[in-house]
Amino acid sequence: MARILGLDLGSYSVKGILFESNLRGYTTKAYAEVRRAEGERTETLRAAVQELLTQHPMQADQVIVALPGQALMTHAFTLPFTDPKRLEAALPFEVESQLPFDLSEVLFDYQVVGQKAKTSSDVLVGVVRKEELTWLMQLLTGLKLDPRVITHPGFTYQNLFLQTPALFDGMAEAEAVAVVDIGHERTTVAIGRPGVGVEFSRTFSGGGRELSRALAAEFQTPLAEAHQWKETYGALASAATALGPDAERAATAFVRGLQPVLRELRPTFKAFTSRSRRQVGAVVLCGGTARLKGIAEQLERDLHLQVKVLALPTEASSAVPPEAHPTAAQAYALALRGQASGAKAPRFNLRRGEFGFKGDFDYVKDKVGLLASFAATLLLLFIAGGVVRNSVLARNEAKVDAVLCKTTERILGRCETNYDRAINLLRGVESPASALPKMTAVNLLAEVTQRIPTEVPVKLDRIQIDMERIILQGETDSSKEIDILSTALKGHRCFREVSPGKVEKTRDGQKVTFRLDIQVQCPEQSGAET
Repeated sequence: MARILGLDLGSYSVKGILFESNLRGYTTKAYAEVRRAEGERTETLRAAVQELLTQHPMQADQVIVALPGQALMTHAFTLPFTDPKRLEAALPFEVESQLPFDLSEVLFDYQVVGQKAKTSSDVLVGVVRKEELTWLMQLLTGLKLDPRVITHPGFTYQNLFLQTPALFDGMAEAEAVAVVDIGHERTTVAIGRPGVGVEFSRTFSGGGRELSRALAAEFQTPLAEAHQWKETYGALASAATALGPDAERAATAFVRGLQPVLRELRPTFKAFTSRSRRQVGAVVLCGGTARLKGIAEQLERDLHLQVKVLALPTEASSAVPPEAHPTAAQAYALALRGQASGAKAPRFNLRRGEFGFKGDFDYVKDKVGLLASFAATLLLLFIAGGVVRNSVLARNEAKVDAVLCKTTERILGRCETNYDRAINLLRGVESPASALPKMTAVNLLAEVTQRIPTEVPVKLDRIQIDMERIILQGETDSSKEIDILSTALKGHRCFREVSPGKVEKTRDGQKVTFRLDIQVQCPEQSGAET
């Protein structure tokens, strides 16, 4: 069983979900969240990940992460072909035309999100500067982590759309659903359809930090205190009204803090509509800010769309507390990415080229000796099986030859071990066996008696048999029984013709007498005569 760690490197906290995967599926084994301290981003991220790995049971066979921070750029292209080789050849030129710096300074990968009648492809491309990816790889390597996949945070939710469509129950009428992950400093949008996958994605600055700043400005308190109050008492819409005047005043500040996110969400939805000709009809919220009471209701008012907070599948609830479901969403989706294979696995992975994942090659290298020993064992078993089989066949052939020699010596007077020659000699005219008759009168009598139907009441008064003719005389109930008897006798291969003779009634008129003439000629006799 493989253990897969989905690791969300958030700007406010680090989250990890551990899957135990097997051929039948997966099980959520553990969840943990560690807050990042204030300070330089490299050190705070390193410390949080270190604590997550040492204080919680998160040992895994493979690790999946999404690129953290705001360094990732996303571009959408429509190319007039569907062939993967042509896509890979054309994309570098398309990407370079969108960059303010040289293509050699960046790494990119793409995901095909739609194809139209096999004539064009809609492609989303994620681009990151190599120095940013190098920073991340060095940090994780120092923690003895080698992620198999570094993906786009938006494409992370591909597996929620494909593998957990039940999360979108009640949104069947929506032409498209947007998963909006509102983090502390970054918001990620993934738009798609359950069962189809992500069709559009982007990330932008803004999130829970802006709400905390708005609250701090409203009440003239330090940012840390405002953030703590937001987590403990914060609410929006009707949830704030129920808590009193201070909560309503705070809710007004939160609404102001949400405006940067709303200013980005609306054009994002419009951009998707202009490309797909479909409207976003519903929103699923996740991320730490989605835990704010009443936020779904507030966004419904602002966006005029159906909005709900994401709840993970039931199987995850044993490891993830219900109140942590929105926060754990990205880590859960990342673990799903590691568990997915084939068409369910998104293509996008920044572990390419000089940043390629070496674990696959190392694994094969480690297993080469074992595979070689298995192959050698199978070869030896195959050779041994062939030797044993040939030995058994040789012994059986010797026994058959001995029996054939004994038989031909008794009949022909000499030993013959060649089967075909022995058969020809036994059938030959010059062979002593040729004097043996193929059919005798006793055989013919037995055939006649066996072919008289049991349901026909017949009494035979005369049976005359020679090798060319049989005469039957007797009596039965009626002419019908005579016909049945004639038909039954005609079924024998040596009774060439059955001719009925004179039929008369007996003196008492109760029965009839009959005579049957049967011409005898067996097929082998006919062949011998010709």
